[in-house]
Amino acid sequence: MDINDFINANMVNDVNISFMSSLYSILASLVSAILIRKAYIIFGRSMNNREYFGNTFILLSITTCVVIIIVKYSLALSLGLVGALSIVRFRAAIKEPEELVFLFLCIGAGLATGANQYLIAIISIVLIVSILFLMKWKRVKYISQRARKESENILNIEASVQNDILNDVNLTMNKYMKSAVVKSSMIEAGVQKFSFVVVFSHHLDYFKFIQEFKNKHPNVKMSIFSRVPIAE
Repeated sequence: MDINDFINANMVNDVNISFMSSLYSILASLVSAILIRKAYIIFGRSMNNREYFGNTFILLSITTCVVIIIVKYSLALSLGLVGALSIVRFRAAIKEPEELVFLFLCIGAGLATGANQYLIAIISIVLIVSILFLMKWKRVKYISQRARKESENILNIEASVQNDILNDVNLTMNKYMKSAVVKSSMIEAGVQKFSFVVVFSHHLDYFKFIQEFKNKHPNVKMSIFSRVPIAE
């Protein structure tokens, strides 16, 4: 077989694209892109307009799928496609690595669906979305724990042993605090000292608590150490 016969056999007469198979692939790429877009909007941390940027995922995934379908069914069209794409220059500015990762995910979904590898596309998307969910859950949990830790304050109270202040301390704490835990308690040289780890209901309750308690017990020494500003 000479070169002309090879070209005629493989590059001209081999164009036989299955319409239904191609339609299934395009629909699968569309569904994949929609899922990826939804995941990007929910779990993405980009400061850009995620809904607007996510709309490009659908076009990118379908376009990639169509390219793979053409390459799969026709060697001649694939060579022509390579020549056409070689003169196209993409100058889109990607500001954050997260956006680039999701674009690659859309391309991967288009490649898988275009090659009729639907199971791989589904498993990959489900796995990645699960990882994103776990990462966000862990991040939210860490932020919540950190916020609670930073809102904890150290309350120190000193009073003479003749002054029974524990009852008033408990009543006042219940009024202004979310929680209070005794950290230490001791009596030294006729002075009783208490240390509490407390969380106030509101940052202005610092002053209310001190004012009310000092009005009842003016001779009691009190100090509060906070990890965050008392007033903003």
